[in-house]
Amino acid sequence: MKITIPELSLVILIGASGSGKSTFARQHFQPTEIISSDYCRGLVSDDENNQAATADAFELLHFIVAKRLAAGRLTVID
Repeated sequence: MKITIPELSLVILIGASGSGKSTFARQHFQPTEIISSDYCRGLVSDDENNQAATADAFELLHFIVAKRLAAGRLTVID
């Protein structure tokens, strides 16, 4: 499968847990292009499954995404 996406794009992967979003992202995008809410949750709480950290995690995710888009970078939210 070939996907053509403009350099300045925001791609949002949506689906049920375990549906393959992260696998798809890893197969089609560079690691630096992918911003994961789970990863951000882990950054702020040391536990990617800590739902109490979700608000802080999404605040961090929004900050990173805004900086990447301002720099003209393709960004994928997983």
